[in-house]
Amino acid sequence: MFEWKRLLRFNRYIGRGNEEIDYQWPTSKFPIISIRTSAGTGKPKIALGLIALGDIAVGVVAAGGVSLGVISLGAVAVGGVLALGAVAIGNGLAAGAVAIGDLAVGAVAIGQSAVGAVGIGEYALGAVALGEHVAGVVAIGERVYGVVAIGEHGFGLVPIVGDFIRWIAGLFD
Repeated sequence: MFEWKRLLRFNRYIGRGNEEIDYQWPTSKFPIISIRTSAGTGKPKIALGLIALGDIAVGVVAAGGVSLGVISLGAVAVGGVLALGAVAIGNGLAAGAVAIGDLAVGAVAIGQSAVGAVGIGEYALGAVALGEHVAGVVAIGERVYGVVAIGEHGFGLVPIVGDFIRWIAGLFD
């Protein structure tokens, strides 16, 4: 049975900041839920479990300063399906200040589909967008749409595209 009293005792630690939290349920040898943090008293602790919370968290669902899991949340998050964090790296959706993944959303986004201030990917959208199919203020790629469009095909206020250059050259033939 889940020991709520044992878990709820962590409420007394809030605000004091000097006690370690070390909780594994149902046992420390087979943790389904693992909550481990040093609370600033020493070196970071690693939480391992299906659901892991801590300084460094490794689990199916992981949350912490550094987290690794299928679903991962943290300052540095590495996730299989979902990664959310300041630096997020994942196979599925990655969202954060720096995001690297199949679908990346962030200030700097790198992936198959990327949306961000700087978007780099096959499909990219951003202030600066680089890729095959891109839209942005500065768009660089094969098919480009933006204020400054640099590429093979596209449209922009300042079009530096192959189609436009060939059209201008054709006027003088």
